[in-house]
Amino acid sequence: MERSTDMPHATHIRNPVQAIAWWQHDFRRMLSARVRDAQLGFRNTWYLGALTLGTFTIQVSTGLLLMLYYHPSIPQGYADMKDLEFVVSSGVMLRSLHRWSAHAMVFLVFMHMAKVFYRRAYQPPRELNWVVGVSLLLATLLLSYTGYLLPWDQLSYWGTTVGASIISSMPFVGARLRFYLLGGHTVNANALLRFYVLHTMIFPLVVIMLIAVHLWRLHKDGGMYEPDEQGKPILPDHIPAEDDLFRGVENEKTLSYRELLFREIIGIEALAVVLLSMALIWKAPLDEMANPLHTPNPAKAPWYFTGLQELLHYFPPFVAGIILPVLIVSGLFIIPFVPFFDDVSTADLCRWARDKSGRTITIAIVMLVLSALLIRIHAWDALLPLWIVVTLLCLAGRTADQQKGFRNWVRSRSLSFWIMTLFLMEAVMLTSVGTFFRGPSWTWVWPWRG
Repeated sequence: MERSTDMPHATHIRNPVQAIAWWQHDFRRMLSARVRDAQLGFRNTWYLGALTLGTFTIQVSTGLLLMLYYHPSIPQGYADMKDLEFVVSSGVMLRSLHRWSAHAMVFLVFMHMAKVFYRRAYQPPRELNWVVGVSLLLATLLLSYTGYLLPWDQLSYWGTTVGASIISSMPFVGARLRFYLLGGHTVNANALLRFYVLHTMIFPLVVIMLIAVHLWRLHKDGGMYEPDEQGKPILPDHIPAEDDLFRGVENEKTLSYRELLFREIIGIEALAVVLLSMALIWKAPLDEMANPLHTPNPAKAPWYFTGLQELLHYFPPFVAGIILPVLIVSGLFIIPFVPFFDDVSTADLCRWARDKSGRTITIAIVMLVLSALLIRIHAWDALLPLWIVVTLLCLAGRTADQQKGFRNWVRSRSLSFWIMTLFLMEAVMLTSVGTFFRGPSWTWVWPWRG
């Protein structure tokens, strides 16, 4: 009986070497597409996505090595930290590299999301990938938070305690969620073991799966090409010759995905050199062993949570720990699905505010909100970003439509731009104040005065 030849070529592969050859061919074909250097060059992307993936790779590599020496128990966990610092060869460098790369990963994730937002890469057809990116941000924060406790020193113990207190402020489920997270009512051996499992197994697997989905959606959505009116990516090889808008693009500098991948690998290697140099110069801090009976003053959370801790200084725990974070995270998730924020520009807001009734309502709302905040929290530092944004909007309102320059650029920004800018400015301001300007009893201190 004659064998059918209508089946795909993959069904005839019986040799593993042939299968590997086909997979290699498909991989090379996927990386052979040409991309515009003007869109994917370093000046536009800063390779933040690749650098973030590089820091995660460093985290996994150094974390696996640290697991060979670490025991998640009391007091052996702290003793292992001491052994890594004084006994194990290159142990202090390994731990420092793991710690600084963790901080770098959190910072790069924030930078990557901000860059993606300002390039409007969250708009269709990439809205699902934006949601995956926000989930990666939350998973990264949880990954860093669970690893913060493992040294079991005073710094990590009380930082974790502060975070657990914020969780317990949630209504109805806060106390129960805190109990499940810690394995008890206090930060003890059960909490250390649970954080170890979450940090070394569960959250890394979650991050790996989200990264896989993120890269898959990036490929399915047309990479980082600019979309056309139908939302389809504009590929350099498929631009109509009669299209005046994109005429001359075929003469621009392009590079293949293979070349882009090579550039990103070089960037990851450069970042690894920087982190390794930091690990050799500045060792990761290790305080005295955790003592539940001695509370440091002030007890600060990790720097990526000090902004939230600073909010607790101004607002009740329910507002600062639950309402505001939920509003921020919900806003990040839904902003690609609400085109209103992208359709309304600063010029539209200014035209509405110049109307007598609109101006009255606007001034009344702004004055009411600012007065309530000033009376309630008594803090110029937390309101400084809001004053800057309001000043820029007023500057744009006094500008004619035909003028060019910075004022015209401000007028062309959308409402979503100002919302994200205000959020980022507030995050930087609150984090800086909580990290550098808060002393005993959370009072204001100047860093140069100790």
